[in-house]
Formats: sequence, structure tokens, C-alpha cells
Amino acid sequence: MKNIATKIMLSLLIILCTNRLYSQYDTGYVARDINQMEQFNLYPSYDVYVQMMERFAANYPEICSLVEIGKSVENRRILAVKISDNVNEQEYNEPEFLYSSTIHGDELCGYNLMLRLIDHLLKNYNSDSYITQLINNVQIYINPLANPDGTYLGGNLFVTKSTRYNANGEDLNRSFPKITEPTTEPLQPEVQCMVDFAKQHYFSISANLHSGSEILNYPWDSFFAYEMPLPDNSWFIQICKKYVDTAHQIDAEYMISDIGPEGYVFGSEWYKIDGGRQDYMNYYHRCREITIELSNDYVLHPDYLDEYWNKNRQSLINLIGESLQGITGNVTNIYGESIPNAEIFVVDKDKTYSTVFTNEEGYYFRYLPTDSIYEIAAYSDGYQTANQVVKTEKDQLVTLNFMLQKGESIYPLPSDESNNDEEPVLTVSSLGGMLQLSSTKTINSVIMVATDGKIVTKFHPNTNKTEYSVNNCSQGIYVIKADCGGRIFTNKIFLSK
Repeated sequence: MKNIATKIMLSLLIILCTNRLYSQYDTGYVARDINQMEQFNLYPSYDVYVQMMERFAANYPEICSLVEIGKSVENRRILAVKISDNVNEQEYNEPEFLYSSTIHGDELCGYNLMLRLIDHLLKNYNSDSYITQLINNVQIYINPLANPDGTYLGGNLFVTKSTRYNANGEDLNRSFPKITEPTTEPLQPEVQCMVDFAKQHYFSISANLHSGSEILNYPWDSFFAYEMPLPDNSWFIQICKKYVDTAHQIDAEYMISDIGPEGYVFGSEWYKIDGGRQDYMNYYHRCREITIELSNDYVLHPDYLDEYWNKNRQSLINLIGESLQGITGNVTNIYGESIPNAEIFVVDKDKTYSTVFTNEEGYYFRYLPTDSIYEIAAYSDGYQTANQVVKTEKDQLVTLNFMLQKGESIYPLPSDESNNDEEPVLTVSSLGGMLQLSSTKTINSVIMVATDGKIVTKFHPNTNKTEYSVNNCSQGIYVIKADCGGRIFTNKIFLSK
């Protein structure tokens, strides 16, 4: 008994000393009071973080509102702010931009930088002309902390005990709906709320902030380029290069490594992953998302936070500005009524997974390299497809409106990209509450998947034509995967009520 009691006392003493050590260590890392965050040279405790987000909205109510995206496994709040000149309105004629950080709970540089960015944007509205332009013309959402349970694993006053994973031990950046493997399994709470958040919005550009390296990467993470060609490869390179070049004006050695000597890399060429948020946002929501690896250190020492803010500040601001360079417009019928969910194609460039769609008021945003000429097509079931030619301009969001007339819809992309007449061709449409598929070969199987990656239905027609009632499906985007004569086709449809 004496030996057991001694062991218990020793264990308690070790725990007490360890906690005291962590407490002393975190004193130099964590602000326990909101006033200690005035210079942003610490990480906030969880409670201070919530107070900061609430105070941003309270101090700037005309341009800032607090958004609760959801709750973590341990019931911590997953928060964002919206920054806009009409912050309480949904302005469909303006693009929506999203920053999100620290989906890996121990990658903290972005957490601090996003709080600084919120503060900087709010304080400089109406004094800095460029920031004022952004806030007046872009709906900006910033989520500094996507995995609060991982960051505060050791309790709300600690960050040095943080972990990559959520409270269920899951890597959230491997837990988003996959492109290749639709699932019926429930998503992690932090992932599910972000999926729901994306479905409620029309984000056109976004960035996911990490640490562990100093480099930008762009899609795809789950495919090599030859497996799934990326039509927007040159645009992604353009915006990544601009980000790095701007950062190099502060530090010429920043974001230069063997991984990508230019400062950026195609995701899967670095390493391949499935279930990442970057591919999810690009594929399911057609939001052009990149990943920004900010620092080699996961828990960056507070002494270096100013340095990393200075390196990234203008690049982070300029990336929001990419929302105002490209093509935008409104798609209506001949009576001037908006056509939501119309599909916008870049002719001879887009694939079925790279087109964009109009929002509820018929507006679209398509980002393309500048100083180039493109043919753009607008398609919607029950309307004649319309084509126009446009030239993109530097530092300008070119307006290209479409007025569609009732008639036969011609899908601008060929279902079969080969010239072999023996290859199958698939046509997919949704009219009158029915999903309709027809093919030149037998349709062996059909899978219908929602944007949360869950299978809505799976069936085996074994015929050239088939249909399925979608009257009970909610409004939104769905992916249709069909096996026609042994070839897999992937199509995307919009269902509206």
C-alpha cells in the first residue's frame, strides 16, 4: 500500500509540475485578457478569441457582422466575420470571398494573421482607398479558427498543447467529401458545418491557411494533372505568382524551397491526399480555392508574428482583390427575370468540373487570366444556349450579360471528347421533377451525390434511357456519375424548386 501511495503521489507531482511548466510556457504565448491582444503579438485564449470576434462586430456594426458557422465536437464556437459595406444584406451582384485558417489545430500562424487582417481591414475602411474599394465591392468572410478543439486541446488557456486533429482524433483536412468516393457516413461536426456554410453561399475565391511549410499550393490534391486536367491551371499560377512576388518585396527568400522553387506547387505534385477542403471547394462548389502554407513552424513563436504579418499582409489583401478581376454578369430571360443555376462555360477550355453557375439572382463570377480573349456560353435547361466573345482586362471585372430565349438547350461541352464513334455519349438533364439520362451505350449504373458527398440514390438501369424522380430532393447542386458501356461519366446538375 505504501508503494502504491508513493507512486500516486509521484504521478500527481509530475502532473502538477508539467501543468505549471506548460502554464509558464504558455504565458509567453497566450493572451488571457483581451487588452493583451491590442498589438496582436500573442495568441488569444479561447475566451479572448470569442471576445475579439464579438468586439469586431460591435465596434464596426456598419461593415462587420459576426457569423457562427457551427460548433465543434466539444461545443466550441466556429466563428467568422463578414466584412462588407452592406453587411446585413446578401448582395448577389458582388462576389463572396472566404479566408479560413487552422483547420489543423496546431498550425497557428494563420490564426493570428487572420485576426490581424480583420482588424486592419476594419480600421482602414474609408482611409485606404484600395481597402475601401474591396469592402464596397466584395463580401469578405474570414474564419480565423476552423478547429478550436485541436488548438485548445490543453484547455482554453493553452495553445502549446495543440494538436493537428479534432477532439475525435480526426484530421479534418482529410475528412471532406471526396471526389472519387461518395459516402453515406456522417461527417465530422467541424466539416459538416463548413459544408453547410459553403452550401449557403456562392464563394468564388477562397484560401485555406496552414503551417508546416512556406509555399502555396493549388488544385488538385487528389489527382495528378494527367488524371484530371485543370482548365484553370494558368489562372491559379497567375494568382500564386502574384502572391509570392508581393511577399518577396519584404523578404526575397520567403516561400522558396525545394518543394517549389517558384514559391508555389500543384498540390498532388507535392503529395497526394483525399478528402481535402481545397479539392472539395473547387469540385463541388466551383470556388477557386488555394492553400497557403505560411510558416515552417507549426506553433510559431510570438516573437515572429509581426515579421510574418509584414511578409503576408499585402499579399493577403491583394488576393481578396482577385475577386474583382475576371468576368461577371447577369443571366436573364427575355422578360428580364433572373435565371438562377445557369451554367457558364468557357468554350474550348472548360471541363464539366470547372464551369461556374449563376446564383439565386442570376449573377456569375468567372476568373480567367488577364488580357486574353474567350468565348463564353450560357446554358440553362429549357433555353437556347447563348455564346459571346469577351476580352479580360487587367484590374477589371468585365461585365458580360446574357439574355436567354426559350428553346432547345444545347450543352456547350461534348459529352465525349474523343472522335471515336464507338465511344459512348451520355446526355443528362432535369425537367419536370425528373432526372433524365440517355446514352448511345447501355447505362449500367447511376450514382447521384449531394454536395456534402453523401449518396442520394444508386441504381442500375441496364438500358439506354432512364429517368429518376427528384421531386423529393432539396434545391441545390448534385453530381451524377454514370457507367455507360464501361466508361464513367461525371455530370453536374442543379435542382430548383
